[in-house]
Amino acid sequence: MKLPSPVISIEIVSLTAAIVLLTRDKNSFWKIVMLYIAIALFFESYGSYLNSKKINNLWWFNMFIFLEAGFILYGLYHCLRKYINPLNIIVAGTIIVYGSYGLSVILNGYKQYNILCVNVMSVLFTVYALYYYYLLLRDEHFIVLKSHPEFWWVTGVLFYYFGSTMANIFDGMFNFKVLNWLPLRYLIYIVLNLILHSLWIYSFICRMKQRKLQS
Repeated sequence: MKLPSPVISIEIVSLTAAIVLLTRDKNSFWKIVMLYIAIALFFESYGSYLNSKKINNLWWFNMFIFLEAGFILYGLYHCLRKYINPLNIIVAGTIIVYGSYGLSVILNGYKQYNILCVNVMSVLFTVYALYYYYLLLRDEHFIVLKSHPEFWWVTGVLFYYFGSTMANIFDGMFNFKVLNWLPLRYLIYIVLNLILHSLWIYSFICRMKQRKLQS
């Protein structure tokens, strides 16, 4: 029996943690987080299946990029609105991201990986996450960061998309294989996913503890 890919395994663990820790949470954001991870796992699994059958799966992952962008924008809106009204910057970001998505489809077709949108997302989400940090530092209220769930959720986003930005900038340096069989770019993708979901799982733990204290 073939074992699931490392990324699928990471997402299975993340989804399991989300189900255990967030199922009783009444906040819509955390329920949507759980749904998003389930959707990501579905797309990753079917994309892996298509790849195993030597079928082009780029169009399939392009569909996921569309959903991914919407979820991360929603998540950043949820976190930023504790400090400002972020509607204008989120709307602007939505126009930029989906504008780049549409432009790439027009220029390259839907069967080519939408690298333009991915690059735009990586830079924009990194900037938004750093802006969240800036607002957090300016906040006069005392916050225990080690137990603040939104902080760790945003930190996962920052690490993942900043890492993706660097990987895209230095893409030409990663065109070789580790141990003669593992592409370095794929290894970086695995590590970024591991960091993202590890920090998200920690944010789930923080949210569970926060919910218990508030009940």
